[in-house]
Amino acid sequence: MLGDQVFVYRAGDVIPRVEAPLPDQRTGAEMPILFPEVCPLCGDRIDTSEQRWRCVRGRGCQAVASILYAAGRDQLDIEGLGRTRAVQLVDTGLVADLADLFTLTREQLLTLERMGGTSADNLLAAIETARGAALNRVFCALGVRGTGRTMSRRIAAHFGSMAAIRTADAGTLAAVDGIGTGKARLVVAELAGLAPVLDKLIAAGVGTAVTEPTAVAPEADEAVGPLAGQTVVVTGAMTGTLAALSRNEMNELVEGAGGKASGSVSKRTTLLVAGEKAGSKRTKAEELGIRVITPEEFAALVADHLT
Repeated sequence: MLGDQVFVYRAGDVIPRVEAPLPDQRTGAEMPILFPEVCPLCGDRIDTSEQRWRCVRGRGCQAVASILYAAGRDQLDIEGLGRTRAVQLVDTGLVADLADLFTLTREQLLTLERMGGTSADNLLAAIETARGAALNRVFCALGVRGTGRTMSRRIAAHFGSMAAIRTADAGTLAAVDGIGTGKARLVVAELAGLAPVLDKLIAAGVGTAVTEPTAVAPEADEAVGPLAGQTVVVTGAMTGTLAALSRNEMNELVEGAGGKASGSVSKRTTLLVAGEKAGSKRTKAEELGIRVITPEEFAALVADHLT
């Protein structure tokens, strides 16, 4: 809140931050920042116990944003579920959380404004496809704080099933590459709060696939594949057979081929896949003497893992 203005940020927004004072640009008309006493969205209390303030209602306050995030391309990829539909589903009481999407019926959808038979059928078909999404995508769709696409892939690979993830304690979760003790405790608490949603997802047959855990001790790393032992960064626009892949799908491809995906170039990086307009990451990789290849060369390298 700035003066009498309230700024509400939604999932995916870039939130500005204060980096330095600029006293020479002050005009004398500045106004003090008034921190909100209640949630600007729902009017409930604000939890100020952590660095980032949150509404005490949690996901209940941000149901539309949570559902939109879950339906995104890098999560469940539910085509046809945009903001307008998400708002309708929440406002009509048909959907309160992610799991409710998988119990929707054609009759219910047809009650929505401007929802015809074809649109309803297409949305139901997209939801049905999402029902079989890989474990890492289902986990990512939950929006667990302290995790994201990369961490969701690591957690899914480490445990192999949602049941194993749910029963893991903080010590067990901390063994996943990149989590650490503090974040592990947060994930455990988040999963406990999501228990009702997870129960409904299981009942709907979502996220129930079981795979062989791939986690191994660092000193006994037995990763296999053309990228085994490599830390790979992907940058720029992909071309050729990789043109249709999102950045998340590229990272999944890297890890499926035995490598470790990273978002930034460092001394630990061993390979950079540089697409069009690669920019500063390519420059840094070249300065560090890191191997740089084109999307076409990368596609040939992981050809057996492309679908």
